Amino acid sequence: MTQEPLEYMEWRTRTWYGLPVRVVVSSSNVHRVWGDGIQVPHVGLVNLISRQGLPRNVRLELTARHELGHLQTLPVPLVHALLLWRGYRGKHIPKRWFWPLALVAHQAIWEVAAESYVVATDPRAVRHPRPAWARRLYGFFWFIMALLAVGLTWLLASGESKPNAKPPEDEP
Repeated sequence: MTQEPLEYMEWRTRTWYGLPVRVVVSSSNVHRVWGDGIQVPHVGLVNLISRQGLPRNVRLELTARHELGHLQTLPVPLVHALLLWRGYRGKHIPKRWFWPLALVAHQAIWEVAAESYVVATDPRAVRHPRPAWARRLYGFFWFIMALLAVGLTWLLASGESKPNAKPPEDEP
């Protein structure tokens, strides 16, 4: 008996901190996530790139797991947002550059956290056979995302204060 390929998948579960979650994914790369009845909007581009070369059933299951990972790892981007907000005060980076770069860094952190959840909970994310080009794409994509997450966060949350900031007083 052959198994019909999945076209649609829906999961209802709770996060580790008790938030009720509903995840809906389809083979057309349309997916939606609800946390406690509130839809979390986002683009499906990450899953489109990350799941290349995988069979449809595995692709859907890993996509659903990634979407669940966004809510399972929610504390990570919340702490990151606070770090960036705190990092803005007194920095030399102009506001017109700071906030767009912060948005990219924040999205990268959340995507890396969600995919880390996938890798930690389902070994097929990295071990399932896929063509060599798809394996390289997966590795390259996540390397770039991690670089954006860490590099931009470091740039934005550290560094020198604005030139007009009061220098520390010398001790006698």
